[in-house]
Amino acid sequence: MLFFKLLFVTLLIFILLAVIRTWQIEHSADQKIFVQGQSPNPAPEGLYKGSVPGHKVSWLGKKFDAVNHSGINIFDDRKGGQAERYSFVTAYGSGLRDKNLAVLKIDYNIQSNPFWLRAILDEIVQVGPNEYLGKVHVRIIPGLPFTFGYFKLAC
Repeated sequence: MLFFKLLFVTLLIFILLAVIRTWQIEHSADQKIFVQGQSPNPAPEGLYKGSVPGHKVSWLGKKFDAVNHSGINIFDDRKGGQAERYSFVTAYGSGLRDKNLAVLKIDYNIQSNPFWLRAILDEIVQVGPNEYLGKVHVRIIPGLPFTFGYFKLAC
């Protein structure tokens, strides 16, 4: 019984932290830029360099295949090269949290990805010529997506 109580409390704490993080992200300066963005037109094609403002990450960007509505992430392999990991599919639609905003969704819910990655849905909007602002959502509880941050893509 103690185990279930601890599990329940842990889940509640996780949900509370996720709600707080989502609120912070949804009330940030990047959110104001995001909602002013436009649905990418034309769809991104080829390699786009990625960055996560304020963080040093091994993620280098995304490679898009517009014709097949798909793509893959590019990482620094720490040996001076690059590695492709974590495929995704793309589709146009309304924002998960920004219902009135048309976005390009980047969905990792495909069989070749690890289970923990399948809950992630990125959305991008175009904020300048060949410049995109992306938002990272995690879909753990149906109908209640959590937002964890922003990233940038540029040619």
